[in-house]
Amino acid sequence: MDLEKDLTENTQGETTDEDITDAAEKLAKDASNSWDYSIKYFNMPKGAVENDEIVDGDFWRGITLPDIEEKPRSKGIAKRVVLNTLFAVIFLGTGFLIACVSARGKGVVSNLVTGGKHMTFNMKVADRPEVGDELKDEMGRYTAQGIAEVCGPSVVSLDIFTEQSTIMPSGKGSGIILSTDGYIVSNAHVIDKAKNGIKAVLSDGREYAAEVIGSDPRTDIAVIKIPATDLQPAEFGNSDQVKLGEDVVCIGTPAGYRHSITKGVVSGTDRRVIPENSTAGVSCLQVDAAINPGNSGGAMFNMWGQVIGITSSKLASIDYEGIGFAITTNEAKSVIEDLMETGTVKGKARMGIVFVQISEATAELTNSTPGLSVQSIAPECDVANTDLQPGDLITHINGTYVNDIEDVPTFVRNMEPGDDVTCHVIRKTGDKETEFDITFKLMDDRNTLAEDTDE
Repeated sequence: MDLEKDLTENTQGETTDEDITDAAEKLAKDASNSWDYSIKYFNMPKGAVENDEIVDGDFWRGITLPDIEEKPRSKGIAKRVVLNTLFAVIFLGTGFLIACVSARGKGVVSNLVTGGKHMTFNMKVADRPEVGDELKDEMGRYTAQGIAEVCGPSVVSLDIFTEQSTIMPSGKGSGIILSTDGYIVSNAHVIDKAKNGIKAVLSDGREYAAEVIGSDPRTDIAVIKIPATDLQPAEFGNSDQVKLGEDVVCIGTPAGYRHSITKGVVSGTDRRVIPENSTAGVSCLQVDAAINPGNSGGAMFNMWGQVIGITSSKLASIDYEGIGFAITTNEAKSVIEDLMETGTVKGKARMGIVFVQISEATAELTNSTPGLSVQSIAPECDVANTDLQPGDLITHINGTYVNDIEDVPTFVRNMEPGDDVTCHVIRKTGDKETEFDITFKLMDDRNTLAEDTDE
């Protein structure tokens, strides 16, 4: 270094105070190891400073040096200017974007691209308001949510395994718990193909294998049992007290979606509907709540939490929407009791006649006589042994005037197989009418497909 050379030359000659000052100024401009330089390159004047008095770099810091101007580095300044400009642009741009989004919403950015097709929208999500009892209304009736929470555990889902099925069920259905020890009511058409078994799934997810206790295809009612205890049985209500327009909630397994809830109103009461595996009509409630395959065997609840019907998708018409049916509890009551007690249904009385109703209004329009027009006669029934023929008109049964098809099931329901019945008959031949009475015995309809009425 030049500095080292200067110092070397000075040490070879006579050292002066001016030389020492110049060397000190140069060394002070260097790094913090100036003291090392002083030891290596300087011969202090004799007697100037004792060696042990110089202990650190403070010696050099005490010397006042003149300011030395350094030329600025032009390339460094230009680089800093560019960087500062870039940072300023980024900062201002970010601030502008934040201001736009705050003022006009996030859509402002996409609007710049799409030409204003978007709008600013902030969807607010509010917490549910707190109420006194959200499960009941002011009249003390359950809400639909209340039915789901309180009554839902009384409904089970059924997986049906046929002869062809192995792991996956081939059919779905529903059931209603009858007792704490595992008796369940469902539809006969749900379980009649379960050759490989039935699995019942409770609302809490527990699964049990079920056995068939009894089935009655005529009324489409069946009873099964699972090995469980402490279950929550459903409460059954009087279906004769159901009113048109009454709110109802149905719980079942439509399309395999376990414990689904649908709501509707009662569209009709005491509808005589013929199950798929029968030709005898059963009393049903008509409802506009959605009832689909898998709902069969499930529950229709009134808003008091009582089962008033057993839903059946097989009774719904495929040609219309919003028409579903549930077998009334009063119709199913005796069948359920018989199945649980004996596994079979006690014989019910039937006439063995298919009727078509001719009301008074129809008779007036057609210039005919009101009554029940005979369409067909079951050959295995006792009525086939009388003079009754298709086309005859029955106007009285046991002395009671009848012109409504709903009168016949009510009349027969109060009688037993073997009871005698007398009907007053009018036969029209050309312009001539003949009236006569016939007497026959009611038959046992157990395990038969005989039809009593036809709408």
